[in-house]
Amino acid sequence: MRTLMALLLGGWLLGMLLVAGVAAENFFMVDRLLRSPSPAEFQQKIAPLPPGEARVVLRHLVSELNRFYFRAWEGIELVLGAALLALAVKFGKNRSITIGVSLMLAIGLLMVLYITPQLVEIGRGLDFVPRDPPPPELARFGRLHAAYSVLDLCKLLAGIWVAVLLIRRPAES
Repeated sequence: MRTLMALLLGGWLLGMLLVAGVAAENFFMVDRLLRSPSPAEFQQKIAPLPPGEARVVLRHLVSELNRFYFRAWEGIELVLGAALLALAVKFGKNRSITIGVSLMLAIGLLMVLYITPQLVEIGRGLDFVPRDPPPPELARFGRLHAAYSVLDLCKLLAGIWVAVLLIRRPAES
């Protein structure tokens, strides 16, 4: 059972890191693509757009993709977390593992039910709004994004703690 728990936890932790990396890289890719000597067809297609418009459109596309990735991942994450918690409760003798997984799942639920819906709503409202001067909702979006990042880091640290417990106490898990 410990091996299955470790597998589920490893998938959860790896998924968190992959989704965060992909989301960040998507935004960096827009600027790299616009600065690079990209294919002539691409340059021809964006040439008629006013300066800066290609970036706005591509960033909107990236935002929508990231919203999809995060929503899909959060659903998978909750399934992994629920399965891991069920195993920890049913077969685990180490209460610390159950507490750690419960903490991770609680953080995930908070993110899915409260933070992500607000980020999506505010983010979509900001996608095509000029940034000079900064729109009032931009500060709120920044706070929510920071909260999401901090909670995700806390979830990751809790997961590492649970992994250490699984490794250190194989007979008790």
